[in-house]
Amino acid sequence: MDDQAHSPWKNKVLVIGGGMGGIRTALDLAEAERDVILIDRAPSIGGLMTQLDRTFPTNNCDLCTLSPHLSESGRELHMELRTLTRVTGLEGEAGRFRVTLTTEPRYIDTDRCTACGECLKRFPECVRFSPGLDHRAPTCMRYPQATPYAYSVDMERCEDVDGLVRVCRDEAILPDDRPRETVVDVSAVVLATGAELFDPGVVANWGYGVYPNVVTSLEYERILSASGPTQGRLVRPSDGKAPRKVAWIQCAGSRGINEGDVPYCSSACCMFALKEAVVTKERFQDDIEAVVFFMDMRTFGKDYELYYERAKRDFDVRFVRCRPHSIEPAGDTGDLSITYVTDDGRTERGVFDMAVLSTGFRASQEMEALASILGIELNEHRFALTSSFAPVSTTREGIYVAGVVQSPKDIPETMVQASAAACLASDLQAASERPAETEEGYPEELPGELPPERDVRDEEPRIGVFVCDCGHNIGGLIDVNETAAYARGLPEVAVSEVVGHGCSRESLEHIQEVIRERGLNRVVMGACSPRTHETLFQDTVRQAGLNKYLVEVANLRDQDTWVHAGSPEEAGAKARDLIRMAVSSAALSHPLAEHTLPMNKDILVVGGGVTGMNTALRLADKGYKVSLVERSGSLGGVAGGIRRTLEGEDVQAYMQDLIERVQGHDKIQVLLNAVIVDHSGMPGMFKTGLQIGPRLAYRQISHGAAVVATGAPPRRPEAYLLDEHEAVVTQLDLDGLVEDRAEEVRSWRNVVMVQCVGSRCEDNPNCSRVCCQSAVKNALRILDANPEARVFVLYRDVRTYGFQEDFYREARERGVVFVHYEPDDPPAVEPAGERVKVTFTDPVLGRRIRVEADCLALSTGFMADDEATEDLAAIFHLNRTTDGYFLEDHIKLRPVDLSAPGFFVAGTAHAPKSISECIAQAQAAAGRAQTLLARDVINLGASVAKVQGEKCAACLICVRICPFDVPFINADGYSEIDPAKCHGCGLCAAECPAGAIQLMQYEDDQILAKVYGLLEGMFA
Repeated sequence: MDDQAHSPWKNKVLVIGGGMGGIRTALDLAEAERDVILIDRAPSIGGLMTQLDRTFPTNNCDLCTLSPHLSESGRELHMELRTLTRVTGLEGEAGRFRVTLTTEPRYIDTDRCTACGECLKRFPECVRFSPGLDHRAPTCMRYPQATPYAYSVDMERCEDVDGLVRVCRDEAILPDDRPRETVVDVSAVVLATGAELFDPGVVANWGYGVYPNVVTSLEYERILSASGPTQGRLVRPSDGKAPRKVAWIQCAGSRGINEGDVPYCSSACCMFALKEAVVTKERFQDDIEAVVFFMDMRTFGKDYELYYERAKRDFDVRFVRCRPHSIEPAGDTGDLSITYVTDDGRTERGVFDMAVLSTGFRASQEMEALASILGIELNEHRFALTSSFAPVSTTREGIYVAGVVQSPKDIPETMVQASAAACLASDLQAASERPAETEEGYPEELPGELPPERDVRDEEPRIGVFVCDCGHNIGGLIDVNETAAYARGLPEVAVSEVVGHGCSRESLEHIQEVIRERGLNRVVMGACSPRTHETLFQDTVRQAGLNKYLVEVANLRDQDTWVHAGSPEEAGAKARDLIRMAVSSAALSHPLAEHTLPMNKDILVVGGGVTGMNTALRLADKGYKVSLVERSGSLGGVAGGIRRTLEGEDVQAYMQDLIERVQGHDKIQVLLNAVIVDHSGMPGMFKTGLQIGPRLAYRQISHGAAVVATGAPPRRPEAYLLDEHEAVVTQLDLDGLVEDRAEEVRSWRNVVMVQCVGSRCEDNPNCSRVCCQSAVKNALRILDANPEARVFVLYRDVRTYGFQEDFYREARERGVVFVHYEPDDPPAVEPAGERVKVTFTDPVLGRRIRVEADCLALSTGFMADDEATEDLAAIFHLNRTTDGYFLEDHIKLRPVDLSAPGFFVAGTAHAPKSISECIAQAQAAAGRAQTLLARDVINLGASVAKVQGEKCAACLICVRICPFDVPFINADGYSEIDPAKCHGCGLCAAECPAGAIQLMQYEDDQILAKVYGLLEGMFA
């Protein structure tokens, strides 16, 4: 046994699981200067996400957006990655855990393996590779960016071991490899193992495993994926025929009563089906018929309702509300027959080329054993048990969870919980001791140090052009080989070649090797968006000894193939233009020096509700000084008026304790009746001005980061006699009535609830997320107080996602009547004395029903405070969505970061969400802020404006135009710009009539070179 445990106890966090949640947790910890061990039982990290083709509601390719994170996890100085590793023992307590890890033999030396593929070619039966459609098979190279980028051998299946060893020219095969047991000391553990997908083969009526054209949603993803078995061509498994009619069946294995079904909702399946149907219609022929069979369309995430409407309106996806019982063969052609009953009772039959089963999540078979080792409790569904007020904390102190291992959820919620878990885990460990980073990288004694930077200023340009095919995204439309060949003929281009997935580890290492061997001093990447990949390519050239600003990115994906998908010839011509422009600009690029300043580690939190207070407390407990700004006269926000959660927990007791802790904390300064009026500075050096109190006294706060947690007010639309009749209330009103006027509640005979009032409509198009659970919660509480009451819930879709489905099922079992209505036939309400009459259409009976209700409860949800968010967005220079919520940096990968560096968002300022979700995002925002403030200096980058004094006429145009008041006329009589204050917007450079100001990295000669490069192609 290799025993690494010794005193003093190591300052490490163990992250179990290498999927999206585990990777995000590990990266957050590493960025915050914390040491982390990331383990996974598979031969490579990435999890199920690596098999997806695209995400929703954006068009981003998951393999492309995920790959920088996978590559980063492999080279992060604070991160140790161990694959084929599992936990086999744990003892100790929070802050002092001793963990036993067992690593299975890979039979491959990952440091030597170059993934050349020769072993797979000669001995395919011995090497774990891509399993085709079967996502459950062991594999090491399922996707082009696999980390680690090395094969894995199944030695038990290998009959000629000596031959296998000889075939590897790099001597990377280790036939005598054995399991290894290691003991490590860690301060905290984060469990992010995810969950399994339901196997529909256990249910005979779906025909899965019997009829080859019945596939799961993940298998359909593999068919759509450019790295899948069909290279992205949509064909039927049975005969390779292109399907003309595809059906999606929702809730396969979820929300069911069949043997093997799970009773809860898997949360992500509806959006899986929507995305796959839209991509099918978008990428392939428009006349493919896409039909989705569903019970409730649960598009409850941010902007997901808009995506649902777009699928119906723009792509003609057909939605049928029903649950087909079975799939049968339609003759011997491989076609499939689906019989279903419509809402109005008609039985219909459809014949389809393919059927896609939207299979949900279920706890893994190993979960109980792992929980036993870790000493944590599971809920009745065998997921990790947490509470509403501690959503990522398990029942054992020091062990936290993130992602689907806690409950079924979508990618953004997984990423939020991952950052929250990293935040809590870091409380138990001290920052790593390491020298500060400098402009030249890390000191030489550290692992992963950067090589000396070559001085290329006197060299003639030698440009290397590297074109990514990126699977379907680029190479699926344009001829990348022809594009690379074209680039070879451009002036000063020394090398031009295709590098496959340019963000994979293999390609990045190849680019570095070519730079060194061919003496390149400039690089052009024909690749994806620089927004997601420029930093990765800059790091790559820096590791090859070049200045990081000697790389130019030609955006062949977002600006070409994605926007010209129907015009391959024109897209190819545009690709050549983009490459030529990038080469012209790169030839004039030169090394730039980055600027640094001391970091201000104080933090501004805007909003004093449950989210803002949790963020402030979490940061203050870490030792940061926090200014908590609330525009009203008290703390608490909307949650201050809520009595119970759906699970029955006491919100008021929790909020009272939270407020007391915030007000009594010596690191938190609470500013009530405070309005933000101005803001300046940059990440690490912000200044924000406030007007405070009735006299509007002005005060300025200096801080390094800011968290926006302003919340969103409950909506009170003018509908259904609300605020006109005393019997009509909102669900939030009813929450208090049940507690405060119990006698009145016990006297009610009929209660009617109407869902989606003021949501999913023209002026508020999105779902408010919490309304359905609020209705179910209040319905159950009314029945608790008055079992004889009749409760009717009139709904469009019941969106009780995750384990909320348990309460929905309980409500039905206890007699709550759920009646579906269409938006073009809403309920009608009229006064009837102290009661109201509610009339609606019952789709089962096919007739109008009238109920005289003692109480009509409207589920009104949230709507962003447009005036407040508009002002803050203008002051802080933040982006908003069309419905007024703050727009995150990346909807999937960075749901807590805002577009302006140094700003983070949490709670209902981001989108409608429950208290539990607000708390998780508050912890995540605190964790993300910590990653920024962990360093002692601010890296300002090199893109700042610089004045050529000899050309300046002191005309003051730059002084007037700068929105940040940076330029000034110095004692020598010309303009001067402090690089520590410059935001790099370029307005001064654009307006200077004398051309005396240049924006570094975007200088006039480089911009003009791109223009001339474009014109050369136009007039060639």
